[in-house]
Amino acid sequence: MDTKTLTGLFAESLYKIPDYQRGYAWEEKQWTDFIQDIDALVDEPVTSHYTGTVVVYSAHDAEIRDYGTKRLKVLDVVDGQQRLTTSCLYLSIIIRALLNKGEPAYERDVLDFLFSGAFCKLTLNNDTANIFYDLLKTGRANTEAHSPQAKRLIAASRRFQEHINNQIIKRRADSVEYLKKIHNAVTQKLRFTFYVIEEECEIGMTFELMNSRGKGLSVLELLKNYIMHWVSRNEVDVSERMSLTTLINKNWKDTYTNLGSCTGDEDQCLRIAWTLYCNHSPKNWIGYDGFKGDDVIPLRNFTTKRTKAQTKEFIARFADGLAEISSHYAIITSPRADNTVSRDELLWLTKIHHTGNIANFLPLMVAARKNRCGGKMSEEDYISHLRALECYAYRVFLYNGRRSNSGKSSFHRWGSEIFTKPETICDVISAIHDLTRYLAPEESFRIMNASPCNWYETRNRLRYTLFEYELHLLKTEGKGKQPHLLWEQLNDSTIEHILPQNPEKNSHWLSVWNTDDFKACVHDIGNLVMTQNNSNYLRFEFIRKRGMPGQSPSYSNSDIRQERKIAIFSDWSPKEFRERRSEITAWIIDRWKTEGGTTATMIEIVDEADEDGTEIKQEGSAK
Repeated sequence: MDTKTLTGLFAESLYKIPDYQRGYAWEEKQWTDFIQDIDALVDEPVTSHYTGTVVVYSAHDAEIRDYGTKRLKVLDVVDGQQRLTTSCLYLSIIIRALLNKGEPAYERDVLDFLFSGAFCKLTLNNDTANIFYDLLKTGRANTEAHSPQAKRLIAASRRFQEHINNQIIKRRADSVEYLKKIHNAVTQKLRFTFYVIEEECEIGMTFELMNSRGKGLSVLELLKNYIMHWVSRNEVDVSERMSLTTLINKNWKDTYTNLGSCTGDEDQCLRIAWTLYCNHSPKNWIGYDGFKGDDVIPLRNFTTKRTKAQTKEFIARFADGLAEISSHYAIITSPRADNTVSRDELLWLTKIHHTGNIANFLPLMVAARKNRCGGKMSEEDYISHLRALECYAYRVFLYNGRRSNSGKSSFHRWGSEIFTKPETICDVISAIHDLTRYLAPEESFRIMNASPCNWYETRNRLRYTLFEYELHLLKTEGKGKQPHLLWEQLNDSTIEHILPQNPEKNSHWLSVWNTDDFKACVHDIGNLVMTQNNSNYLRFEFIRKRGMPGQSPSYSNSDIRQERKIAIFSDWSPKEFRERRSEITAWIIDRWKTEGGTTATMIEIVDEADEDGTEIKQEGSAK
């Protein structure tokens, strides 16, 4: 172990971030702290600043690369990548500023700290290497950033550039001297504790004692390091140890790559893996620490229940499974066209996302998708389970307003069941519909639709219902055309009150609507419609809103199907309102009706802290 400056670190080695490591994770808080630390080294009589630890792995067969006039060994960065990446980004902006100020002596620093030709002193992993190189060279990315880590790199570069620009303006005549001082601070005053690991399996032994500064290790990193520590401690055979280490690294790389392609997060993905591989009960999830239990991955307390050999087998199986789970999780959380995604799957995944309630379903959805892609479940059954989940989300969450974790224990248990017994999917689909009927009974669903109510105060339900109604009309009356108002465009300004909320005094509206009818109906779905012209309609009379063919804006000339249907009415009184409302509510009841309906399920009460207390258990299933 040694203490080095950035100059010392970069003098004799090249560095790369292994693909199995997470990407760039620092954000505004860490950037601000870093800037303030550097400024303190410039403006205050401070000779050095401890920045943190850099741990590298020096493989016996490490790559030797030509770099400038030297041949340098490439070391894997095990810990400290955030600090090194940030230091290089900040230094690149300082060096460019000095060169622009006519200081050619700093041209050499490009080679010493940043890059030579197409090779960087520090090479980042996965999809960020090229963007990082562009930022070091020009301060601009030449390709579009797709992953969160790539976007954070670009944001960091902009943040540092903005700070340096502001300091140059602030210091004016002394700006060159300031740039030289801040260059010296970054290269000579930042101090890193430097440690070299020569056995890859030892990596996990050091992590939980490190990372003293910056964003803490993620749960995935903590778990990987714990597993690596297990391998180092318990696998004596060198070839077996290296084989298992390679397997872990590959699967963690694939997992990070998959997670970088979606809007999901590591904690949620890992919890799904825990649910499917370890324990489906939500109350038994205690995060990363749960994996260290003697019944999962015991470090030393092996028993007949979980022997060393069984633990090793589980580690290998879980590492493979985590990578596979993350691939399905990425598609489910960020639905997109893919060679494994059918048109119907994309359709129903998108609908479930639009309801705003998907977290409860994820273990089941991942398990079902895994088996469908593996040929153990038919496409028809897979889509049927998605349709059942969408119906549940609408009826239970959007319509009945139940808590977002309602039924979690049931869905997690079903996910675990489908994971190992995909042939039970039809029973699970029936159980989902049974649970829907229990939490949002058919009779209650019909009664809630029987009379006008305030739909406008439940915006999520209103937006989703009107959007689905538009899709229905386009399918049945619009020859399958795509909607002109996209889901992403829907907000309060795209919801129109046909009968205005505040009609003009002495208007025709008030002559056909009495006070009681007005209050009961004005915010009901029968009086609400999607539009792109809400601000243009104002408080117009209905005859003007309806308009004539060719008159714009008007219901008659709208590209939105549900608006054009309103134009068939000659007036908008309670009579027309009831007619339209009856048509919409009949469609709602049919659209979100449940399937089946048997007495083969029992409702049982469970005691789980994060549940609403309801769980369905099928007859004959284990409790």
